[in-house]
Amino acid sequence: MKKLIISSLILLISTFSYGAIDSKFKVIESKNTLEAQNLLLDINKASKSDMLKSGISQSYVDKIIEYRDITGGYKKLNEMTRISGIGKKTYEKLKVKFKEPQSVKLNRFNINKVDDKTLIYYGFTKKEIQNIRKYHEKSIIRNNLELKNIISTKKYEELKDYIEY
Repeated sequence: MKKLIISSLILLISTFSYGAIDSKFKVIESKNTLEAQNLLLDINKASKSDMLKSGISQSYVDKIIEYRDITGGYKKLNEMTRISGIGKKTYEKLKVKFKEPQSVKLNRFNINKVDDKTLIYYGFTKKEIQNIRKYHEKSIIRNNLELKNIISTKKYEELKDYIEY
C-alpha cells in the first residue's frame, strides 16, 4: 500500500514537473520545415482568401495582388518593398508567409504609356522615372537606343524583353 501511494505521488509530481518544464519552451519551425509541409503560400498563385486565412491583412493582400496583376508576378519576395505602404519591417513580417517564387514571366508594358506606379513596380528608380518624364516632355521614346540613354544599363538589360515602344 505504501509503495502504491509513493508510486502515485512520484507519478503525479513528475507529470506536473514535465508540464512546467515544457511550458518554458516554444516550438519554432524553420521556413524550410514550413515549406516542406506546404504551409507557405506561393505569392504568384495564392488567392485572396488564402492570403487572408494565413493572417495577412486585407490592405496588404489587395496591394500584393495589384502588384502581381500589373507586373505579371514576383521574381523575388523582396519586390514587395516596391509597394507603397510595405517597408522593410512590414516586408520582414510578410515574407515568412510566402515561399520564394520559382519562375515568372513579367507582363510587357509600353514605356510611353505606363504610369509612375507601374514603373516603380518594375523597379525603376525615382531618377529614372524623372528622366523618362522629362524625355516625354519633348518626344516619345521610339526605340531601345533612346531608352538606353535615359535609364541605367542594368535596368535596361533586366527589362528589355518586356518593354514596348
